[in-house]
Amino acid sequence: MDPVSLLSTSTDDGRVLLAAAQSGWDRPVPHCPEWNAEDLVRHTGGIFEWMAAVVAARERVSRRTVVPSPDDQADLSGWYLDALDRAVDVLGSAEPDSQTWTFSSIGDQRVAWWCRRLAVEIAIHRHDAELAAAVDGGPSPAPIDGDVAVAGVEEFMIEFLPGLLSGEGISGLNGTLHLHATDGPLEWWVDLGDAGAARPEHGKADTAVRATRSNLLLWLTNRVPSDSLEVIGKLEITERWEQLRR
Repeated sequence: MDPVSLLSTSTDDGRVLLAAAQSGWDRPVPHCPEWNAEDLVRHTGGIFEWMAAVVAARERVSRRTVVPSPDDQADLSGWYLDALDRAVDVLGSAEPDSQTWTFSSIGDQRVAWWCRRLAVEIAIHRHDAELAAAVDGGPSPAPIDGDVAVAGVEEFMIEFLPGLLSGEGISGLNGTLHLHATDGPLEWWVDLGDAGAARPEHGKADTAVRATRSNLLLWLTNRVPSDSLEVIGKLEITERWEQLRR
């Protein structure tokens, strides 16, 4: 998915996230157990401010130097929307392949890296906010846009999985894993015993997981349980996946 399209989904998801949060500021967020909906908006708006500052400066920026969230809850929505618009405008006006600081684990120092990070971050937290509302009697969360999910799975496999597998206390996650989307093009083959070496291709594996693109990303990030997937082969990987939290 090209960076411009990713930014378009970011705007839409960002506004839906806020609307869900506004329907119950004190509502707990199940997949962010230390936060309520207000905390989620403050966190996400702060991420917007930081991303915009980094890309504007083209260098690392301390989060402590960006515009903080307002103390008054009545001012929170306006601050959040301003931060969202600023992040989308700054990233959208920059050449995607131009250089900037990122925290990429593979050394990707392009603005396009931030476009993907922004889209995936907002999409997942939008799902978090909608799920919190659903638990409180609202409608079920909408799926993550399929193309954003593809970008998110790619990011997870390349940027985050190797580091998560090397964390302390991780056990029983070995062998090979194949992900296969049921609603569009997305396949990954992963060797969990080789520091999460991953390739975007079909391949025979000890465990195969089939689901929609949205649910594959949500499972990887521990937002949906494995019983919402079609799992073939050894079940140990899906049963122990929750150890990998970021």
